[in-house]
Amino acid sequence: MRFRRPKLRRLAGPAGRASWGLADQALSSLSNLAVGVVVARSSTVADFGVYALAFGGYTIALNVSRAVATEPLAVRHSGERTPDWERAVRASTATALLAGFLGMLVALGIAAFPGVPSKGVLIAFAVTMPGLLLQDAWRWAFFVVGEGQKALLNDLIWLLAMLVIFGGLYLTDTASAVTLTFAWGLGAVIAALAGRFQAGISPRRQLIREWLRRNWDLTPKYMGEMLAVSGTIQVYMLGITAAAGLAATAGIRGAQVLLGPVNVLNQGIRMISVPEAARALRHSYRRLWLVGLVISLGVGAGALAWGAVFLLLPDAVGRELLGPDVWAQAHTVLIPVILLQALGASNAGAFAILRSLAAATRGLRVRLISSVILITFGVGGAVLADAKGAAWGLATASFCTLLLWWNEAHRAIAAHRRTPSPTT
Repeated sequence: MRFRRPKLRRLAGPAGRASWGLADQALSSLSNLAVGVVVARSSTVADFGVYALAFGGYTIALNVSRAVATEPLAVRHSGERTPDWERAVRASTATALLAGFLGMLVALGIAAFPGVPSKGVLIAFAVTMPGLLLQDAWRWAFFVVGEGQKALLNDLIWLLAMLVIFGGLYLTDTASAVTLTFAWGLGAVIAALAGRFQAGISPRRQLIREWLRRNWDLTPKYMGEMLAVSGTIQVYMLGITAAAGLAATAGIRGAQVLLGPVNVLNQGIRMISVPEAARALRHSYRRLWLVGLVISLGVGAGALAWGAVFLLLPDAVGRELLGPDVWAQAHTVLIPVILLQALGASNAGAFAILRSLAAATRGLRVRLISSVILITFGVGGAVLADAKGAAWGLATASFCTLLLWWNEAHRAIAAHRRTPSPTT
């Protein structure tokens, strides 16, 4: 047994960091779910519609911030706490804070237009946007040095602060879409301030220009990926609706709602997978490849297992969760949507490999090609066979894109062997 201990110790580190990542993502998702539920119960349909649109805008701002601030940090500064890491964190958190202020100005500008409904909700998002993006930047800074427990604590601070403020609003009978949204954002502001003390360093705006210049080979391509992902989903869902009707769209969306924990698993793994891949790269290409395979197999198996739960549950449970009408549509496409989610999640390992190699061009190329494949197969399937055709078309497209991701990962490693350049 003695000869096994070093291997177990090597596995314990990545496994522990992965556990912190999953726990942290679950807690973050819980806070987002909580605010969505309480706003829905405390607002008019119009207010909640504006909230949903504003939350979508926040998601875009978050992805932009990650592209310019935190993903380059994970790619180039994963490892141990060093003076270089501290300087990079000062720069990346300041960049995230700047992205938050720019997002705030955009949101306030939209709210200033005459005729915009529920302006208060939009303003609540706007004024807390800098804190929201800075809090996310601290989470990434902790994960890149293997301090996932600090990221989890920071998200717990956010959740507790938010719940305390929620309680005050309900006790004073002042809960509304505006006040609840502001309370959620204010909780993030409090957590962002706590993050500064957890890290022991502060953002430094003087380093923003240097950060953007040093990482300009990566950030435009990462932003292109973000736009490709968010745009593709909207386009193929609109296309399926046009070809097969709202019932088809409702069925696919309903099945995806049931598989929501798969997204929690996927996002949690992606947050720690890039730092883990960067550590593996410093050891050997073989370890990098194995780490990528383990990540993908783990996430894919977890997605399939969760989907199998809903295949085995009685119809009564599905009707209770989604309502009889939506469940009737979702049940007919559940198998292909499970495959769609599982295959999509299984590109996590290849994604981490490309990120660790700073192969931004290859990642963007896969995203753009994948967008075309998903839209073509999804909408084409809807034209041929309505909802089932659309769902099976998307599942087939997801399998094709998985092959693309791993092909690019293999080629990126081969190219990196030939040249030590950090970019492809």
